[in-house]
Amino acid sequence: MIKPWPLGIFRSLFGIVYILVPLLALTVSAELFFSESAQSILTNFYINMVAVLGLYMFIGTSGVPSFGHVAFMGIAAHLQALLTLDPTIKSMLLPNLPTWLANVEMGFWPALAVTITFVGIFAFLTGIPFSRMGDAATGIVTICFLAIIHNVLLGWERFTAGFKTIYGVPEYTGLWTAFALSLAAIAIARLYKDSSLGLVIRASREDKSAAQSIGVNVPNHRLLAWVLSAMVMGAAGGLLVHYLTIVTPAQFYLGLTFSLIAMLIVGGVSTISGAVIGTVFMTGVIEVLRKIGEGPVIGPFDLPQMHGLSTMGTGIAIMIIMIWKRDGIIAFFEIDERLRNRKDRRLNTVEVRDPERADGFIHERTNQKNTGVDRPADEGLNLDIRNISKNFGGLKALADVSLTLERGEILGLIGPNGSGKTTLINIISGAFPSSDGRIELGGDNITNLPAHTISRLGIGRTFQNIQLFANLTVLENVLAAAVANDSSSMLPGPDAWTRSLLERFDLVPFANRLAGTLPYGQQRSLEIARSVATRCSFLLLDEPAAGMIRQESDRLIDVFKNIRNEFNMGLLVVDHDLQMIMKLCDRVVVLNKGQVISAGSPQQVQQDPKVVEAYIGRKRQ
Repeated sequence: MIKPWPLGIFRSLFGIVYILVPLLALTVSAELFFSESAQSILTNFYINMVAVLGLYMFIGTSGVPSFGHVAFMGIAAHLQALLTLDPTIKSMLLPNLPTWLANVEMGFWPALAVTITFVGIFAFLTGIPFSRMGDAATGIVTICFLAIIHNVLLGWERFTAGFKTIYGVPEYTGLWTAFALSLAAIAIARLYKDSSLGLVIRASREDKSAAQSIGVNVPNHRLLAWVLSAMVMGAAGGLLVHYLTIVTPAQFYLGLTFSLIAMLIVGGVSTISGAVIGTVFMTGVIEVLRKIGEGPVIGPFDLPQMHGLSTMGTGIAIMIIMIWKRDGIIAFFEIDERLRNRKDRRLNTVEVRDPERADGFIHERTNQKNTGVDRPADEGLNLDIRNISKNFGGLKALADVSLTLERGEILGLIGPNGSGKTTLINIISGAFPSSDGRIELGGDNITNLPAHTISRLGIGRTFQNIQLFANLTVLENVLAAAVANDSSSMLPGPDAWTRSLLERFDLVPFANRLAGTLPYGQQRSLEIARSVATRCSFLLLDEPAAGMIRQESDRLIDVFKNIRNEFNMGLLVVDHDLQMIMKLCDRVVVLNKGQVISAGSPQQVQQDPKVVEAYIGRKRQ
C-alpha cells in the first residue's frame, strides 16, 4: 500500500500545532478580555481563513488560477439557510418551496454535513471539464462559472428568494465554532499538502509536462484538489450565513472573490502559513479601512464618508506586498519548515572540499546493491520503435523511423539540428502523438498512450532544457517521482529510495534547498536522479551534456555507465557532443531530415559516408 505521508505524519502534525497554539491563545484571550465587537471581528477572521484555505487547496497546490470558488460559498450558504430556517419563516419568504424542504429544520452540524456533501458532489461534476483545461483557460472559465452561479441564485426565486434577502437564519456561528472549523481547515490543508497526493500536484504546479513525465495524472489530481477545495469553501459559506444571519446572492460575487484572493496572494499562494498570515494582514487592513470609510470622528476631525475605500486599500496593499516580496510574505516554506531548515543552515552554504565530488554527479561506488529497481519480469525487455512518422501540418518531422533499445544497453541518437531527435523522444515518452507507426514495450503496444501512463510503464526522460520543480526542494523533486511510481511491490519505500538516490548523486547537502537555486551541474544531476527515481527500465536523455565543458561531459560518461550497470537500465542518449557519444554508446543511430541514415557501432557510424555528408556537407567533404 502506498504510504500516504512519505516523510511521516508527525512532520505535518508539528506544522498544524505550530499554527494552532498562537490561534488558540488568541481565541482564549478574546473570550476573556476582548469586547463583543472585537470578538465579532475575530470570528469573521476565522471564517475568512477557512475560505482562504479552501482557495489554497486548489490554487496553491495546482497553480491554476480560479476566480469562481466563491460560487461554492454562495451555494452552501443558501442551502444551509434552507436546511436550518424555521418552517414558519420559510413559508413567508419562500412560499413555493417543495413540501419536503419547507418542513425541514436541522441543527447546525447535521445541516453543514449535508451542505458540504452536496457541494462536493456538485464540484465533482463541474470539475471534470475544468480539470482538463489549460491553466489560462481555467482562470477565464471560472469567472464565467461564478457569473453563471450568481445569476442562477438570483433567478431561482423559488429556492433563493432572488433579489430579496433571506433573514432569520439561526445565529449558530460564534467565536469557538469558527475557531474549530478553521482549525479543521488548517489540518486538512496541511495533511493534504504533505501527503503523496499533495506532493505530486504541487509538482504539476511547477511544471506540468515534467510532472507527467514522472507519472503524474495531472487532470485527475486537479479534479481531486477542486473537489476538496470546494468542500472547504462550502464549510466557509455555512459559517458565514450563520454569522450574518441573512443571505443574498450579492454577498457571494466579485467583491468577496477579490478580498479572499488578495488574502491568499499577500500571504503567499504556496503555503498554509501564507494563507493564515495573509488572512490576518488583510482582515486587519479591511477592517481599519472600513471604519475610516464610514467617516468616523477622530478627536477634532470629522472625517467624510469614503465609499470603496476598503477595496482601493486592498489593491494598494497587494501592490506594496508584491513589490516588497513578489512571492508573498511567507513564500515557499512553511514557518515550521523555516525553523527546521535554520538548524541545517550549513546545507544551504555547503562547501564541497573534494573536487572529485564538486560536480554533483553520481560517482562510482563499491558494494552497492540494486535496491528494488529491477523487476524479474523485465529481464530481456526491449523498447521497439517501428516505422514512426510525425507530421506537423505540411512538415514531415519523422518518416518511418525504426530502432530497438535493449535493457542494459546505451544507444546514441545523433543528427544535425532539426533532424527529429527531440521529436522522437517526445513521441516515445507520450508528450506528442505519432502520425503513424507503432511503439512496443516488451511486445505490448504503447503507441500514443498518455505521458503519465508511459512513465508508469517504465520509460523515464529528461529534457533538453532542464525542467525541474523549481519551487520545490531537491528532496521533494526526487520524492515526487518516487511517490508517483510507488506500489506495494516496490522496495524500498519512496522515502528511503529518495534518500538513497540523493546520496548516490551527491545531492544530500542540497536536500532542503529549492531546486531552482542550484548551480547548473546540480540541476542536471537532480533531473537525472528524478528520472531514475521513477524506477524506469528505459531512460531517454535529451542533450544531457548541453552547456558542459569537456571535463564535465567526460564525467557524465561515468554517470551514465554507472546508471546502466547499477540499475540495469536501457539509455537512449541524444546529444551533439559526438566525442562523448562515441565513447559512451554501445550502438549509434543517426537521423537526418527525419529519417534513419545509419545505424551500428560507433566505429561503423563514424566511417559511414552518409553520416559524414550529413554533418559537414558534400562540398566540404
